[in-house]
Amino acid sequence: MTISNGKEQTTMKKQALWKDIFREIGHTKARFISIFAIIMLGVCFFSGIKAAGPDMLDTAGTFFQEKQLMDLKVQSTLGLREDELTLLKDVPGVAELQPGYSSDVFAGDNGAILKVFSYNPDNALNQYRLMDGHLPEQSGEIVLDDLLAGEYALGDKITFSGNGTDADLSESFGTLEYTVVGFARSPQFIEKNNRGTSTIGKGTTDAFAIIAEEDFKLPVYTEAYLSFKDTSGVKAYSAEYETLLEQHTEAVEQAMAGVPEARLSELRAEGEAELAKGRAELEAAEKQLAQAAGQLTEEQRQAQAGAGSEAAEQLEAARAKLAEGEQQLAALTLPKIYVTDRNANPGYSEYKDNADRLSAIASVFPVFFFLIAALVSLTTMTRMVEEHRLQIGTLKALGYGNRDIMAKFLVYGTLASLAGSAVGLAVGFTLLPSIIFDAYSSLYNLPGLIKSFYPSFSIISIIVALVCTTLTAWFAARVELRGNASVLMRPKAPKGGQRILLERITFIWRRLSFVQKVTARNLFRYKQRMFMTVFGVAGCTALILTGFGLKDSIGSIAPKQFGVIMKYDALVALHTDATAEAQQSYEQLISGETAITGALDVAQETMTARAAGVNDQDVYLFIPESADSLSDYVSLQDRSTGEARELTDEGVMISEKLAKLYGLKAGDTLTLADSKNEPFDLQITGITENYVMHYAYMTPAYYTSVFGKEPVFNTSLLNYNAPDSTWEEQFGEKLTANAHVAAVSFSSSVGTAFDDTMKSMDVVTLVLIVSAAALAFVVLYNLTNINVSERIRELSTIKVLGFYDNEVTMYIYRENILLTLLGIIGGSGLGIVLHSFVLQTAELDATMFAPVIEWPSYIYAAVLTMLFSGIVMAFMHIKLKRIHMIEALKSVE
Repeated sequence: MTISNGKEQTTMKKQALWKDIFREIGHTKARFISIFAIIMLGVCFFSGIKAAGPDMLDTAGTFFQEKQLMDLKVQSTLGLREDELTLLKDVPGVAELQPGYSSDVFAGDNGAILKVFSYNPDNALNQYRLMDGHLPEQSGEIVLDDLLAGEYALGDKITFSGNGTDADLSESFGTLEYTVVGFARSPQFIEKNNRGTSTIGKGTTDAFAIIAEEDFKLPVYTEAYLSFKDTSGVKAYSAEYETLLEQHTEAVEQAMAGVPEARLSELRAEGEAELAKGRAELEAAEKQLAQAAGQLTEEQRQAQAGAGSEAAEQLEAARAKLAEGEQQLAALTLPKIYVTDRNANPGYSEYKDNADRLSAIASVFPVFFFLIAALVSLTTMTRMVEEHRLQIGTLKALGYGNRDIMAKFLVYGTLASLAGSAVGLAVGFTLLPSIIFDAYSSLYNLPGLIKSFYPSFSIISIIVALVCTTLTAWFAARVELRGNASVLMRPKAPKGGQRILLERITFIWRRLSFVQKVTARNLFRYKQRMFMTVFGVAGCTALILTGFGLKDSIGSIAPKQFGVIMKYDALVALHTDATAEAQQSYEQLISGETAITGALDVAQETMTARAAGVNDQDVYLFIPESADSLSDYVSLQDRSTGEARELTDEGVMISEKLAKLYGLKAGDTLTLADSKNEPFDLQITGITENYVMHYAYMTPAYYTSVFGKEPVFNTSLLNYNAPDSTWEEQFGEKLTANAHVAAVSFSSSVGTAFDDTMKSMDVVTLVLIVSAAALAFVVLYNLTNINVSERIRELSTIKVLGFYDNEVTMYIYRENILLTLLGIIGGSGLGIVLHSFVLQTAELDATMFAPVIEWPSYIYAAVLTMLFSGIVMAFMHIKLKRIHMIEALKSVE
């Protein structure tokens, strides 16, 4: 019976204890919600930013798999015949081989340049995402890029035209007039405003189009797409996929290695046979004409004079045609075969770069976020344990064990952590990735975001959250539980008053008013709270400033790279094997344009920098024909001092990010490998400011001394005073039509495209700023609430002494305002350090962010922090007005 009663008493004691735990949550809703909110914010931000990058890559990868985007694309300057397709089929591991046709045309009267692709319903690769209408089902039907949906409607007619005559275009197409039957998107063009280069017009394609394969009349295929068996189940952008692509690219290149030489020999043999036949026919005609002329009488000769003259003209025309054929045969060059992977598709690699930037930021920013959350949670839970000192003593006196007493604080902290973590994970995995992806959707044509749950991120979040609350509660309670019940049931003795440092500086102390002296004494009396508040505010200010600083750094890249450093207006890639006539025509075109103010020929080559522990980097060799004129087109300068750099014949000038990656400085040696993996050592004479890609600038003389050959000037840089954008477009069309020009790139369009890509990061920085601002609000509320709770007796006392509500509020606010200002000052310095650290972490190998924070960002960060401090103070004013003085001043004795 006694045993039974003992068990019942123990059960009742446990029930009472658990009731007390849940009542505590109800009585201290503000504290519970503040812990919940700070954990929720930390977990939400961490999980959301961490998940955004993988979700973006998963969405794109799934889309590519569904539409069976090709792995490799093979093109030849002379087209692909069945013989070449057979070689490609025999490449090990090929799953699909899809030959096709494509051609660049002008669309109707608006001058839009279309890249027209053939469509066969049996094709498995590069399937289209139909947005409206249907795909081509018969001759004369065309499906347009969804970009043109606003300019054309279903049923509209489109007529193709080209650089040449309609007769020339008719050799490629069965018909030149088409009816629009649909609008589609292609997995080859995920970037909205980039459709690649064009062989006509201004050099860039405006949109793609699809017509039935039967509408092409070309004698050979223009391209072939390949997919492989071992890549079908591998996610795009993964390291495994990129490795497989490299292996397959090498295999395809080996399979096609002898094709150019064989094709050239075949063409020359066919040409020689045609020429031999033409020569024989011409020789026979000349003999026949001579024999006929010898057999005629004088009278017959006079009568046939007109006919003889006509025959002579025909012979002359035949001779001219034969001579032209001989020239064409002599001009035949070795055809080129291009094997490209998905990275050559517009927007494909840029999309991964954006996702990588997110992942890089997610590796740094949330860590700092959680540190602040942990700091404030520690303060809150420690304060909670101290508040329950009397209750802990009472429970010990009633016979409760340390484990039972501690359970209250552990359960309280654990419930707040788990609840905050659950909501944070739910919001983080769903809301933040969607917001970020929606920002990028203005740049990319992709279906809706695929959201995934990541157990690893969830486990990390929950563990950190529990450390922030449950573990801190365990430490704080463990310290209190060391005391015995009699000691714990008495309130802690207040800290003894002592003179502060400011009191010893008498000429300042005497000039302070009574209220100012009280404020100063209170600040130094509660040093722990003071430091916690300053650190908490400083951390939030630093996070907000870093968010604004990232926006400044990212936004300044495009104008600096494509305005200050790359000063040229156009870059023209040249065919180095063009005829003298084509080269002369190009020179006349450049000299004939009055708007052009300068031109500089440059040799450009791509080589690879290799070093242990660093990813291989593509380095663009830049060799100006005249080093003295380079400053008009490219600015070589030191980023810190702005001092100009000069090229010498003693070495190379390399870009800053390249030097940073490989730990190089002036006087060191950079080793570059060419396409045959042959290494070359270059002496570094200086480092120059640069933000996009890696460059090595050198004089022609130094190039010759290192590589043992003269540089081939394959690029022309142009400066001009364009009256308007229309002139630039028309000039681009003239350049593209010239036989000496391979491609044209205008700095205005390149800079705009890069700027658009970087602007997508604005939403990411906005998420950082809003999250940091929300954290600042919760931190300030928590710390201010703790401040008021700790000093409830003191505040009640001064109210009893006659202080009005506003005076009591200002008694606290003076300290808060001062600590907030100190936190803002400290946070500005900490923000500079954090901003620099985030930039270094978020940078890609080929990109360098400008380490700059504009002065308005400091103001925005300070104003936002003060704004939230003011809102918190407004809430606290209401709480201070409701203080129950009698309850607060009752003695525990």
